[in-house]
Amino acid sequence: MLFKYTEFISESYLILESNVIFSDKIRKVLSKIDLPISKDILDLENKDIDVSSNYFDIIHDKNDKVSFIPDRKAQEILNDTKVYVKFIGNDGGWLKHKDVNSEIFKSLGYEPEGDPYKPSNSEVGEIISKITSDKSGKTYAYVKFENGESVYNLDKLRIFDNISKNVWIKNRQEINIGRAFRALLTSSGKKVVDKDIELFVNKFKSVVDKLNDRFSDFDLVKGGDIAYWYNCDNYKKRSGTLGNSCMSDVDDAFFDIYVSNPDVCNLLILKAKDDSDKIIGRALLWTLRSGVKFLDRIYTVDDSDVNLFRDYAKEMGWYSKYYNGSSAESIVYDLNGNMSSLPNFLVDIRKGYYEQYPYLDTFKYWDKDNGILTIERGGGADYTLESTEGDYIYCDRCEGNGRVECGECDGDGRVECGECDGDGRVKCSECDGDGRIEDSDGNSEDCDNCDGDGRVSCDNCDDGRVDCYSCN
Repeated sequence: MLFKYTEFISESYLILESNVIFSDKIRKVLSKIDLPISKDILDLENKDIDVSSNYFDIIHDKNDKVSFIPDRKAQEILNDTKVYVKFIGNDGGWLKHKDVNSEIFKSLGYEPEGDPYKPSNSEVGEIISKITSDKSGKTYAYVKFENGESVYNLDKLRIFDNISKNVWIKNRQEINIGRAFRALLTSSGKKVVDKDIELFVNKFKSVVDKLNDRFSDFDLVKGGDIAYWYNCDNYKKRSGTLGNSCMSDVDDAFFDIYVSNPDVCNLLILKAKDDSDKIIGRALLWTLRSGVKFLDRIYTVDDSDVNLFRDYAKEMGWYSKYYNGSSAESIVYDLNGNMSSLPNFLVDIRKGYYEQYPYLDTFKYWDKDNGILTIERGGGADYTLESTEGDYIYCDRCEGNGRVECGECDGDGRVECGECDGDGRVKCSECDGDGRIEDSDGNSEDCDNCDGDGRVSCDNCDDGRVDCYSCN
């Protein structure tokens, strides 16, 4: 039989050296196929056989192919030792480009230019170097972001770990089911019969089709139905993130914001396959001011169903939350399944107060006067919806902006320099403050270093004051 050159390359590319890794979806498909060949394939995982391709996964819109990544590429991703971070500060957290910080900059290998770069909370940067200040005890990191770089307080950075996920996202290639698994079995020393492969492929395709048909178990509800499906009495099992949700057993009035805004807030539910009166997953679907549909945090009984929600969102042309947690950020899976960030990440709702309030995962800052839910506090969005008691949170001390006057510098951001006690000048080290020194002949003359004044400018400050280390 003659093969196309591209088919020959795809199959021979499998036959090198590595350990085989399957995705949860592949394992699920293989476990549902009651054939000896399927068990043989499952037994290959994590065994040292001659294959160069790795991390096999199903393709939802294709039942006759699987995807893989060349093992060399997978190892490059997994062995990446760089540390990536996201900035979690608000109005501060970076070191100002001032002389007082020059020693820190020099130690980090950072050359300040212009103003410090102020990254958004959605940007990912690489830590180049770190240092702990002897004076303040704080650790600072030189970080390069895509659009700028600066030095930041390490407390204002969060480690961004997405390396292991990238092997399932980047550099993916496709190959026919039969060709892929034939190559795996052959390289492991198993004898492969054509009719067995043909039967296996047909079974594999059938199972994938059934998995894809799970989209039919999704339903989009709104209004009072949102409160109904939030109630744990309507869960198939009270387990997983769904059963442990803080909103799974509260009064219906908590969901007034959702129920009262059906034009911008719906709930996507996943019904149990064997009991359509119960759900095994839910996620809020928001319509942003821009018209974009955004699927919020996903709550499920089984973790494996989180990807099912994301796949469904992609199928429907919706964006979905990238970090499936309670962070207020605009990082999303875009319509191609890639990490992205959406601008104008806010929702317009009915103005004024509501009966009670839910705990919001993403749009947790509320501007009641203008009817806006957003991911950033301030500018009118001074109320925080993070209570499990049905209340909103408003801090009288900071008036909702999350900041109070620093006790060290009284909000000025500057404190008296410790080197010169705020004078801006220090005793001359050449003449010990006397203003006079002896020349080579023992005669007294004015000190050249201080011009006879006995004091010189303080190297630690410009005007007797330095940046406050307490509030940076």
